[in-house]
Amino acid sequence: MCSTERINKNYKLVPPDGGWGYMICVGVIINLVVLRGFTNSHGAVFKERFLELDMSTTSVSVLNCLGTLCISVSGFSTGFLLKYTSIRTLGLIAALLYSTGSFASTLCETEVLFFIFQGILQNIAHGMMVNLCFTIINQYFRKKRLYAMSIVQTVPALAVLVTPKLVKWIFDRYGSHWTLLLLSAVSLNNILAVTIMQPVSLNMNKVLPENKEIESKILLRDKKSNNASISSNLSNETNNLHRHTLNAHKGNIITRFKETKLYKNFILSNACLGLSICLFSDVKFVSLLPQALYYMGWNEALVARALMLFGLGNLLTRMLFVYISKWLTKLGTHDIYVVGLLIACLSRLGMLWSDNRIIMQSFLVIVGLARAIIEILHPLVIAD
Repeated sequence: MCSTERINKNYKLVPPDGGWGYMICVGVIINLVVLRGFTNSHGAVFKERFLELDMSTTSVSVLNCLGTLCISVSGFSTGFLLKYTSIRTLGLIAALLYSTGSFASTLCETEVLFFIFQGILQNIAHGMMVNLCFTIINQYFRKKRLYAMSIVQTVPALAVLVTPKLVKWIFDRYGSHWTLLLLSAVSLNNILAVTIMQPVSLNMNKVLPENKEIESKILLRDKKSNNASISSNLSNETNNLHRHTLNAHKGNIITRFKETKLYKNFILSNACLGLSICLFSDVKFVSLLPQALYYMGWNEALVARALMLFGLGNLLTRMLFVYISKWLTKLGTHDIYVVGLLIACLSRLGMLWSDNRIIMQSFLVIVGLARAIIEILHPLVIAD
């Protein structure tokens, strides 16, 4: 009995890297499909709603800025809230807030209420759920983290290709109001997805301890060698004692000007800041790309084709990451992320190199490839 208890104490708990973690992937996919799958149809669905509320273009711009601000603030505060509650509890609160904001925004009759429910409430929940999704993936997976992250980001990208046609069919058949209600009902799937997000502590795997016989042999061998070297060490200790005494005073002076923990936190903060700047520049480039193409004289058909090629490069790269994630893990997420940034920079500069539309469209495929690398690896680099 005592030996069994002693062995149990020597077990090491590690993330499952599978098992219930794949159910976590299913829940994260559901959340990301609901949160991101209908973004391309947002303008078409809410166009009539904006007219009903008599909202000007300025009001719509303020609404978008307010939503972005709420997503940023809620995502930043998620870590603080997790100190007082679990991921599943906070996820349920966020899912309820999201569904409440979605339903209420379809029924409210004033612009102020629409700003509160659509701009503030729903986007606060959006920011928290995205943060929680990537956090729990990093908790459940360690060796297969890149593989899991590739899957949960590839499926929503596939959904983005399908949802605009689905929304258009619903919109033509049932109208704007019922389309918004149906999308609000779809948001209830977030609650189901969050309920399966069990704490990782309930699914940790036990790693068997190392062979105790091998350890004992090593200890015996070390003991013999230590006995032989004791006599020689005694003479060396006397000589080293005086030297350590002289160096101690110098060390105390140096440590007054050096705070390792402070420097480490400063470096990590700058690393996160750099990643945030990279992601911000990438998002801004994608949002301004259609307007820039129109300004260059491209018509709607050419712009649509360019965006399709951009999305094709993005999607194919995500699917490729699923198949080669095991090999990419050996290279390291940081190195691949830097390569993705270099590809993004060079491909965007390449678009300025020529006015030939075929060449620019070819570079857009590469830009989509680089964007997929940045989006997939961004949460992994922060976690590492």
